[in-house]
Amino acid sequence: MKNRSGIIFVGGIHGVGKSTVCKKIGNGLNIEYLSASEILKWEEINSDSKDKRVEDVDEMQDRLIMGLENIISKDKTYLLDGHFCLLNSENEAINVPLGTFKQICPLSLVLILDEIPEIKRRLEIRDKKSYQYAVLKNLQDRELSYAKHLSKVLGVTLNIGDQKDYQKIIGSLRNSLKL
Repeated sequence: MKNRSGIIFVGGIHGVGKSTVCKKIGNGLNIEYLSASEILKWEEINSDSKDKRVEDVDEMQDRLIMGLENIISKDKTYLLDGHFCLLNSENEAINVPLGTFKQICPLSLVLILDEIPEIKRRLEIRDKKSYQYAVLKNLQDRELSYAKHLSKVLGVTLNIGDQKDYQKIIGSLRNSLKL
């Protein structure tokens, strides 16, 4: 995907508010917002769309890349919301492969964080099921660590904030990417 388009990757765990932040950033920077879940057609490939666990991470990432290649236009900038880490079938946090991020070739990374009790509350209301605090905490901690690692390896900026920080993130992206 290198030299075809520009993608700002926005990550964070389920229920953290990525969609909300992406819509605000997209409006603020006048760029299109894409959701990895929608590109993957998660509701079609998972019998329980509220189950966040992924059986085959590599297969899902290949499907994401193929979907992106069919959607993105050359010389256009996009926001893509997704995850730096996923839960496998045993509820363990695993990193999305580095190769996925190399194929996406992000212009910048954004990580949205929040307090675990608030994320847990949102998820339980939205999905009408119980979530374990420890699983969510581990997943968010792992996302933070891996996002920092990816930023260094890929040589791109990493903006970290919560839902309230969207204006700061817009300003940072505007300055660093000349948007």
